[in-house]
Amino acid sequence: MPRVHTVRSEAPGPKTPFKIPLHLLVGATGEESSVGALHVAAAIARRSGASVRVVTVSTPFPHAVGVVDVTSPPIVDEENRRAALGAVKSRLENLPDAKQWNVHAVVGWPGEAIVDEAERWPASLIVLGKGAHHAWDRLFGPETAIAVTRRTHAPVLAVSPNARKIPSRVLAAIDFTKSSVNSAKLAARLMAPNGTLILAHVSPFEDHTGEGSLADLYDAGVEDKLEACRREILRETRRRIEIAVLTGEVVPKLVEYADRERCDLIAVGGHHLGFVDRILLGSVRSGVLRAAACSVLIGAQQAVA
Repeated sequence: MPRVHTVRSEAPGPKTPFKIPLHLLVGATGEESSVGALHVAAAIARRSGASVRVVTVSTPFPHAVGVVDVTSPPIVDEENRRAALGAVKSRLENLPDAKQWNVHAVVGWPGEAIVDEAERWPASLIVLGKGAHHAWDRLFGPETAIAVTRRTHAPVLAVSPNARKIPSRVLAAIDFTKSSVNSAKLAARLMAPNGTLILAHVSPFEDHTGEGSLADLYDAGVEDKLEACRREILRETRRRIEIAVLTGEVVPKLVEYADRERCDLIAVGGHHLGFVDRILLGSVRSGVLRAAACSVLIGAQQAVA
């Protein structure tokens, strides 16, 4: 049977100033799937004083279609862009924090357009709605959050549609790479001051054949390394931190544990933009994005100051 071993929790010491990226780019639509992203961005900005820009994207009219007048596609594109902008602004009417936000719409493909906007600013955190994950999304093209994550150097926060506040219970997947630790640090800073961060490593060993076995030796080493990560993150963030060793398949185990522990955010490490890591992204990071009911944070390779 899969084994879960949770190690002690430690109460935070004196609170340090709240540190968070100061430039939030929110990719949103006028649909229900973006409501959580807008509310969470507002909550982050309220605590940190971050500046927020909202961009919505309308896809281009198929200009190659020959059954309409040649002047029609640009007109259709502009009408669609204005409609998309109006739909997002209507969502923001009941969000008082958004009155000073810069809101605009562009014509393009969401995964590319959002990354272009983020780099042009530049944004230090991209906030998106997770949206629905239907079978046809996986067959005919990646979801917007996955497409953005594959292209950007910034961390990406994909927010559950029903989220309305900053996370208070976070599961951070730790594989001991710098990017996974950086993602946990960012999650801790995003988290509510009285929240709990759980550092979890998924062990490949499901069978334990007794004391001194390879599995037991592996887990003992993992616990020592998790404890070192806990101390490092505690020094920088002063948050309540637990550590856990899980066993089983990585994505199902992380999602199952997050559900059982009622986590409202799963944080995983970032990725390099090379060909091999684009393939690996599909196995863990996109798997968590597709399977998790809660919000998901994909960290950057470098720590966010």
